Amino acid sequence: MNTPNTDPTRLTVDYHDGRSDQAQAVSIWVSQGMLELAGHGILRQIPIHQVQWPDLSEPGVCIVKLPGGGTLRTMDHLAWAAWQQQQNLIPAKALKTRQSWRWSLTATLLLLAICAASYVFALPANKG
Repeated sequence: MNTPNTDPTRLTVDYHDGRSDQAQAVSIWVSQGMLELAGHGILRQIPIHQVQWPDLSEPGVCIVKLPGGGTLRTMDHLAWAAWQQQQNLIPAKALKTRQSWRWSLTATLLLLAICAASYVFALPANKG
């Protein structure tokens, strides 16, 4: 039998309830469209669509925002990313596209080309 510490579908994170400064360690997992939290004196279910997932491209602490002002936090980006991918919470393609500097550079160059073409071809000639 798997325990919360060895179950690969669970991840241990710090839970801040939004009312106190004290963080509590909880195990989280996904079951039937709900994010479930369990810890010492804590049992909570939150619909997945109400959870604001962190941007994994940002360095530092991963912070998940919960409805009602609570948060989940972890410093372990690798464990968090592996857990999220295992739970199918973020498509790998969407995450990869969001982190691509090449897409940003291409979009910027395309915008500059459109502006230059508009300046050359769309403005009337000054005959004065």
